[in-house]
Amino acid sequence: MRNRSIKVLGLAVLISMTVLTNANAVPTFLGPTSYLSQADSPFSTDITAGTTYLETFEDHLLDTPGVIASAGGVTSVVFGPSIHDSVDADDGSIDGSGLLGDSYFSSSGATGIMFTFNASILGGLPTQVGIVWTDGAGNTLFEAFGSGGVSLGTIGPVAIADEGHSGATAEDSFFGLIDADGISAIKISNTGGGIEVDHLQYGQSNTNPVPEPSTLLLLGSGLVGLAGMRRRFKAKG
Repeated sequence: MRNRSIKVLGLAVLISMTVLTNANAVPTFLGPTSYLSQADSPFSTDITAGTTYLETFEDHLLDTPGVIASAGGVTSVVFGPSIHDSVDADDGSIDGSGLLGDSYFSSSGATGIMFTFNASILGGLPTQVGIVWTDGAGNTLFEAFGSGGVSLGTIGPVAIADEGHSGATAEDSFFGLIDADGISAIKISNTGGGIEVDHLQYGQSNTNPVPEPSTLLLLGSGLVGLAGMRRRFKAKG
């Protein structure tokens, strides 16, 4: 009887784990948070591990795989050689200036920029995505979309812009999210002037998702019940 109870217990754990794996994930939005270098990314470990892409635009191209932008282009190409607002560390040091690095620019901040991910090229939709807003005017809004283009929610509008447009980096802010069900696109906009962004990052997490409390409660209740069953089996044996 003891072996039977152990087998039943193991089966219940396996079923609970399957339910946990297949349960719909709840999107976790991140930001806005200060961002001066890759070290400030919540995905920094996965970027280093190679499971998450980091597009810094420092080669003057948007050329990481499986992503397209709805508007704009690399700042040095569409805007010119001056007044860039790159992530601070991209020029080699954190010195309060983003003028020497490159970034991504669109002339219409109100229209914004949508980055769309190609599941066929990437082998599946990314489960974590982020972007760094570096310049614009008015209030900033970040929105993410799941499979089929369904909105997963927004951050903002938030007032993070300063009054300068000459490469100051104190306002640079990370916006992102994690969703185990996959992210098909993100959109970022601001209500005035143009918009400039940097450090687009997207890919998979090496970190196991944390079970939701309701699932843990269900699993715990099942284990308690099976423990009682095991005691009854033992008493009969």
